[in-house]
Amino acid sequence: MYRVIIIASVVLTLFPVVGYTQKKELDEEAYRSWRRVDDYQLSDHGGWIKYRYIFYDNDSANAFARNTYYFYEMKTGRTRILRDIDSPVFFAKGDWIAFCKVKKEGGGDGERVAYRLKDGYEIAIPADAELNDSYPQIAYQREDRLIVLNVMRRDSVVLHGVFQYYLYGKKWNVIYTSKEEQGHVLRNRIVENGVEDVIYVDKTKSLESFYFYERVGEGSFFVGADINCKEKLDYYYFSLADKKASKVLSAEQMEQFHIDRYSMRLLDGEKQLLYRQQEGKVVRSDVQDEKDESFQLELWSWNDLVIPSEQAKSGLRRSRYSPILYLLDLDSKECHKMCGENHSELYIAEGEHPVFAYEKDERPYSRQRDWMHDQRFDLYLVDLRNGKHELLEKELTQAVHWSPKGDYLLYFDNKSHSWVIVNPRSMERNVLSDIIPYPLYDEWYDRPNPPAPYGVAGWTRDGRNAIIYDRFDIWVINLSEVEKSYCWTKNKGRENNTVLRLVDPGRNGVRIDLIQDQQVVTFDRKSKSTGLSKLSSQGRLTPLVQENVAFSVLQKTKDGRVMLCMKQSYQEDRNLWVCNGQGRNMKKITEVNPQQKQYSWGTAQVVEWTNDKGENNQGVLYLPENYDKNKSYPTIVSFYETHSSDLHVHPVPGLSQAMIDIPTYVSKGYIVFQPDVYIEIGKPGESAYHAVVSGVRSLIDRGIADSSRIGLQGHSWSGFLAAYLVTRTDIFKCVNIGAATVNLTSVYTAIREGSGQPNMFMFEDWQCRMGATLWDDLDGYIANSPLLFADRIHTPALIFHCDQDEAVSFYDGRNLFLALRRLQRPVWMLNYMGQGHFLTSRPAQVDWTIRLQQFFDHYLKSAPMPRWMKEGININERGVDQKYDLVE
Repeated sequence: MYRVIIIASVVLTLFPVVGYTQKKELDEEAYRSWRRVDDYQLSDHGGWIKYRYIFYDNDSANAFARNTYYFYEMKTGRTRILRDIDSPVFFAKGDWIAFCKVKKEGGGDGERVAYRLKDGYEIAIPADAELNDSYPQIAYQREDRLIVLNVMRRDSVVLHGVFQYYLYGKKWNVIYTSKEEQGHVLRNRIVENGVEDVIYVDKTKSLESFYFYERVGEGSFFVGADINCKEKLDYYYFSLADKKASKVLSAEQMEQFHIDRYSMRLLDGEKQLLYRQQEGKVVRSDVQDEKDESFQLELWSWNDLVIPSEQAKSGLRRSRYSPILYLLDLDSKECHKMCGENHSELYIAEGEHPVFAYEKDERPYSRQRDWMHDQRFDLYLVDLRNGKHELLEKELTQAVHWSPKGDYLLYFDNKSHSWVIVNPRSMERNVLSDIIPYPLYDEWYDRPNPPAPYGVAGWTRDGRNAIIYDRFDIWVINLSEVEKSYCWTKNKGRENNTVLRLVDPGRNGVRIDLIQDQQVVTFDRKSKSTGLSKLSSQGRLTPLVQENVAFSVLQKTKDGRVMLCMKQSYQEDRNLWVCNGQGRNMKKITEVNPQQKQYSWGTAQVVEWTNDKGENNQGVLYLPENYDKNKSYPTIVSFYETHSSDLHVHPVPGLSQAMIDIPTYVSKGYIVFQPDVYIEIGKPGESAYHAVVSGVRSLIDRGIADSSRIGLQGHSWSGFLAAYLVTRTDIFKCVNIGAATVNLTSVYTAIREGSGQPNMFMFEDWQCRMGATLWDDLDGYIANSPLLFADRIHTPALIFHCDQDEAVSFYDGRNLFLALRRLQRPVWMLNYMGQGHFLTSRPAQVDWTIRLQQFFDHYLKSAPMPRWMKEGININERGVDQKYDLVE
């Protein structure tokens, strides 16, 4: 009772009753009341939904919240609350859960129980018990006894002499090895009726390393030469279809071929064995001389695979040895080398009788990782019958896919920017861009490295078709007759400026029956709204859910009859919703943050304008609650890459780790503007200038932004762009530059503290988008180095850069500060000593949140200057006088 009272008081404190109209500004107290829905799960048959609430920033409240779970019953709409439980797991189709009771004194977990949700019936179970997904059964082993217990009937089956076991099937059959009077036995038993078959028995030899492949009903094990032998082992294979085991290789043959038994894999039943050699049988050339510690030498070599700084961070000291991979024909005993030493992984085709595999050879590009972001590889087709390798394509970066039956290979070619289908038997090659008249790669991608494809949705259940996306629509690709491929959605996505994607909650790739209706998530590029539609086999789209929200399907039952969803918008928090498989009967089942109604929150909208290059530009504009167009508001421009597609993403208010917290500033009467920034390769600064400054001017022209009260903020990548912008314009009243690269010419060859990797890949191939070496575009690197043009900065600046920054050198931030100090421009720099690229220390976050707001309030709201800006904090005052108070 005492604990219940405490919980109630915590809840009342965090969520007081809303009984007044005056709304509050978001502050640190508000941050500590904000929650998220956590550990949610839809039961297998959709009868129950499990979830809990966790606070973002309140450890004391989480002490209770993390062990309080809610179980929503679909049939009745009622919610059962269970407190003081840990790690609840559904089993028996979701009618039951298993959890550990939390000890009320001394902490830790108490007993584990199985609990029936409909009536609260429970039974104690062992902590290590396995749970049956389909039936109210558990299983556990005690010494040589295997106990299978029906928790509903409280009866059990006990098997004696069990060494190893594997449970399979819905009602649990069991394959197990045991030691009995007649010897070592491998049995298959149907637990429900006790019927069992003996698959193997031996009176003198031991069974080792038993393994069962449930999908194909086959398995393997080793048999020792005698009961005490652990080295010389025969290899056996068995099948439940014929209930027999047969010897595949003798111990002598295992030794003859130097087979590493821990790497063995059977292919095509008992016909092929893929394996690596035992490392002890391979001659190694590693030098093992005694280490000389009389001096320390660090050798940097131009042809090292990995430079010493990265070796030190990753722990890599010597190239890892990978033995040769072989394939042994078990009938003829012919052995073929599949891959050489230090090879990449071999990816074997799907299907029952694989003939081909592919290998991704990264070795030709290993030394290029200093200046290339994506790992390149050459793709080889490998014939499992003879080990023959055939080069298919060079310099790929994206995933490679086998079709479900292993009869086609699908990969994305960076040169043609297209998916390519290869028939490995005929080597017929079809480029899908020859079939599909629209780009299959990200058309908006603005970095130098190869653009990614829109993706493979999955395959049809018969394995004859691949499902491919273009920017808007869904295509069915006939693998054997590509000319019969077609746009399943009949170009409706493109016509309506709407992105269509098949529902795939697990993100594992769908398996589709083309004669059945499917669910499709829709994204309207104009309104940024997300919805759900039904897609018929004929390509007809029927809207089911379409609102100005971000909508996602989180989980669905195996039969597709129930779906667990999440809806959110700027104003509506991330709550769980449940509906049927057709998107109907949508019900909200959580209320994560009801206290939000107490706070001034504001609104969000997409704005458009024509930028300096004559192109249409978008951004997100956040306006204070009860915005009055006749009033003047301070404005902060804060951006990073693009934002308009995130219009309906609900922000979580909290302390600043680097950037401003948007809902907090909106709550305090600020307008916040986030323009989309797309970059022209080689011109990052100028591209940002054309987008951001033109967007700001459009807000001024529309009377939204007050030209005398506009501030700018950027961090990391956008910190660099913010620093560049204030060398080009005085439109901003003040600027916060966070963790920014300010001299591209010097940082190009700097080492990233976090990884030990050189920065070159960032500039040539990735985010900084220069697309060339320093020497190929020296003028470009100079033009995009704000430090070299610091004399053009007249905007008061607050620099945020910490001395343990693992991504951007601390010296860049300090160099910019020193340059502006030398030029006698108003500048302050905050270094939270020991912190990195973002603040992880809560006290540091509190301090930074206060100082950042004071900085903007002073310049944009005409608030008095705080003493730390007026007087500074000398080394003897650190931690003694924070100087938050304002100077009139």
